[in-house]
Amino acid sequence: EPSIDAETVKIHHDKHQQAYVDKLNKALEKHPELYGKSLYDILSNLDDMPEDIMADLVNQGGGVYNHEFYWSILGKGCNRPVAEIADAIDRDFGSFEEFKEKF
Repeated sequence: EPSIDAETVKIHHDKHQQAYVDKLNKALEKHPELYGKSLYDILSNLDDMPEDIMADLVNQGGGVYNHEFYWSILGKGCNRPVAEIADAIDRDFGSFEEFKEKF
């Protein structure tokens, strides 16, 4: 809230995001050598990741990352994004405020 009602937030957190996390963790069980790597590191280095779990890394990992992105910057009282994400938002939307308006 205030942009998204509490019920929708709860569904996204407790059901959608959790499903992505569970499926990603299941895929990672096949490759314990990836334990300890951050999700950012995994998604930023997909060319180096095992082919047999690539689709899960992209789909499930992307789902986790997108939800974490939401919780970190678009929730009430959160700060403006930083680094590469901030640069991309400024480049593509003009400003973080314009991004939020269009989103």
